[in-house]
This record gives sequence, C-alpha cells and structure tokens, in this order.
Amino acid sequence: MNKRLTSIDIARLAGVSQTTVSRVLQDLPSVKPATKARVLKVIQDHEYSPSAAARQMKTRRSGTVAVVVASLSNPLYPLLLQLLVERLASRDFRATVWEVDGKMDDATVRALAESATDGVIFAAALDESREMLSRVAAEKPIILINRSVGTDLFDTIVSDNYAGGRRVAEYFLSAGRRCIGLISADSGRGSKASTIRERERGFIEGLGGQFNSRAFVRADATDFGYEYGLRAMQTLLAERPELDAVFCTNDIVAIGVLDAARRTGKQVPDDLWIVGYDDIPMARWDCISLSTVQQPLPAMVEQVVERLEQRMAAPELPPHTFVLPNDLVLRRTTS
Repeated sequence: MNKRLTSIDIARLAGVSQTTVSRVLQDLPSVKPATKARVLKVIQDHEYSPSAAARQMKTRRSGTVAVVVASLSNPLYPLLLQLLVERLASRDFRATVWEVDGKMDDATVRALAESATDGVIFAAALDESREMLSRVAAEKPIILINRSVGTDLFDTIVSDNYAGGRRVAEYFLSAGRRCIGLISADSGRGSKASTIRERERGFIEGLGGQFNSRAFVRADATDFGYEYGLRAMQTLLAERPELDAVFCTNDIVAIGVLDAARRTGKQVPDDLWIVGYDDIPMARWDCISLSTVQQPLPAMVEQVVERLEQRMAAPELPPHTFVLPNDLVLRRTTS
C-alpha cells in the first residue's frame, strides 16, 4: 500500500474509534495502555511515507492552532482573525476557529483541551474565565491576545488600553471640550472585558474633575454595536444637548453615534467631536472618517505567534505579559 496513512486507516486496522486514535496521537492519558500499544503498533507496522500520522507521532504536533474569538459581528474580530490565520500559515500552522461570546462553558473547555491542536490563542477571554483557561492550559500551550484576565498565569499580548483611553481624554481637554460623554459596555452579567475596563479607566482618570457621570452611558455587551450607539446617542443628546465630545470604547458603536448625531442635526466636528477605539477598516472610509485609537494588530499578531512557538518548544517558560503602544489617529470626526 502506498497511500497516506490517515487516522481512519489507523482506527480500522487497530479496531478502535477515530477519537481514540486522536487521543493516542496527542498522548492524552485517557487511553488504556493496551489500546494505546495496539494503535502504536499499527502505525509502526505500516510505514507510509510521507505520513501525516507518523510525523505527528514523531513531533507530537498536528500543525493546527485553535483561535478563539469573540462575536464576529464586531469587525475587529474578522480583521484580527485574518491576520492570525495569515501569520500562522506563514509558520506552517493551520487555524481552527472557535467563536465564544462571553464565558466559556464546560463543553467548550473539554473540546478545546481534547482537540488535536498544538496550542490555543484566545482573543475572547474574560476575568471569570480564568478557571476554564487553566483547565485548557493543563493540556495545551495557550496565549491570550487583545484581552487579559488579571493574572500572571498565562502569556498575554495586549495594547495599552489604559493609555489609549487617557490620551483621548487629554486630547478633548486640550482642545477646550467641556461637556464630554462616554459610551461604553458591560460584558454581560455585570462583567467587563479588560479592553473596555482599561479604556474606561484611562479616559475617566484622564478627565479628572471634568468627568460628569450624567454623560456616561453603558450597555450590555450583547447589544454593544451600531444600533446601541445610535439609540444611546439619541438619548444622550436629548438629555445633554450641549454635549460637545463623545468617546466610545469601540468603533462600531462610534459609527452608530455618528449617525445619531447627524440625524439630530449636530454638525460633526463643528458642534460635536466623536472618537472611537480599534481603527477597524470602516473607520477609514471617506463617508465615516472616524478619529480613533489604533491598536497595533499586526505587531500583536506577530508577537503572539512567536510566543506560542516559544512555549511549544519550552513549556516551562514563565508566563509574560507584553503591552504594546497604540496611536491616536485623527480624522474628520474631530478636526
């Protein structure tokens, strides 16, 4: 026989399920020694070349990486996902995509931990996911990107969200803006993603005594998109018509805010300034031209793939948090 040996072939010849073969190839402890020995003997007795299964047995690598993202309705995540897939491919890894909006459940954790992947990149972690992340990390190298979870247990690559929020506040104040609003979000059940929390904190502390909680609107993240920005801004302007600047903790909400301002007759930027966060592709469109804080996504992706490879090679590496600087990009919604 000269065909490539597949996991289906191994399973048939060894008289076991394909799932069992996958667990043997990953060297998971949930396979009985006798069963594992039978599967290994089939692989050794049938020396197909080249053999993906044989290579996996030799290197204990599948060549795949799981990428866990938050809701793909936010244009940030398709962009981040595209960059990750391209960068992983350049390093000969294939990406499998998992969409998780909120806290992971037990089934997702088990599936990730038992999947035939060499590592996991999380872009959707929340603080309350620490225990779940630890369970996955017990089986796989994991790296967090974009969000942190307030612990030094995991490698984490983020941009400086606090500095980004503070820089927007200082920009508003330096330009003489005095009635300043903030539109932000919870992450469901009263929690926040670290990105939202740090942007809020930097902005509020940057305003100091100029912060007015009456101009602060917060949504549940399940509704934290364009439509929410539109409604929130209409309500805010009805209550505070003198509003002259608004910071939104993501771009898609800021675009909704921009449309609401135009519908209510506000001239942007003459009457009202609007700043978002992330610099999604839509923010650069001429019809939007949104001022925003630009995250260094390509540099973050480069760092996360490099760190994942380092951790695969040396699992004992102490976890480290990398914080990358970002830029305030000024467009027509502020000047």
